[in-house]
Amino acid sequence: MKSTRRYRWIISGVLAVAGIMVFVVATEAAAKKKAAAKKPAAARKKAPARKKAPKKKGKGGQSKYFSDDEIYAKLDFTPQQREKFEAARQKLQTALDAWDATPKGQKLIELQTAVELATSPEEKRRIAGTMGQLRQLEAQRRAIEKQYEPQVLATLTPQQKATRLGYKLCNKILTGKLGRALKGDQVNKLKSYCMQAGAGIVKGSLSPARSEAQLQSLAVGILSDDQKKKLGIRVPPKKDPKKNNKHHRRRKKKPSKKQIAAYKKHVAAQKKAQQAAKKK
Repeated sequence: MKSTRRYRWIISGVLAVAGIMVFVVATEAAAKKKAAAKKPAAARKKAPARKKAPKKKGKGGQSKYFSDDEIYAKLDFTPQQREKFEAARQKLQTALDAWDATPKGQKLIELQTAVELATSPEEKRRIAGTMGQLRQLEAQRRAIEKQYEPQVLATLTPQQKATRLGYKLCNKILTGKLGRALKGDQVNKLKSYCMQAGAGIVKGSLSPARSEAQLQSLAVGILSDDQKKKLGIRVPPKKDPKKNNKHHRRRKKKPSKKQIAAYKKHVAAQKKAQQAAKKK
């Protein structure tokens, strides 16, 4: 009987300890759960900023400030003229699309996109070595345009030809190093110069090569001094008119007595010679 009571006390003691342990573990788990709920969630890392997409390009990846559609919208076609023009233009576009689908055309798009996206000095240095290939591919594409251009121009009036050519000249400069630096009213000034050049070429008073050279120099003149410095163009120092006047001003010296006497003698001798000549 005594041994049975002992076992009962032992079993009840073990159960009591186990119950206490379960209670403690459950309490700790609840406390941890509550603390985790109060803890603020870790801030998510922001995704790296993406580079801006390049400006919209024309067919073949040609970056333009005035697209062909924008140019032709300003030509004011008659209904009959538009029909002929669209037929000639479609032939040109088909030829260009075929070239754009070739590996060379795809490479041109790739190189032009890289140029547009390059912003840091490292990226610009990296693409500097590909500029020769880019110019070569652009020349090949322009050769196709020149092949079909006479058919397109045959449908235009002289005024329309001048307008179209003016925009083309403007695009040629705007897509270059100088043109990319121009902004706002500077672009409008260049546009007016290009329109005048286009009219001169159509009339025959100006050659295309000479007009391009003139427009390049005019574009440089449009740039501000800060823009020129950024492009590495030499800016001559500004002249101070006050300093220049002091430097170049020369005071007239009064003639000496000897010089006055010699001058009077010379005048008297001339008069005598003239009188002697009259008597003869």
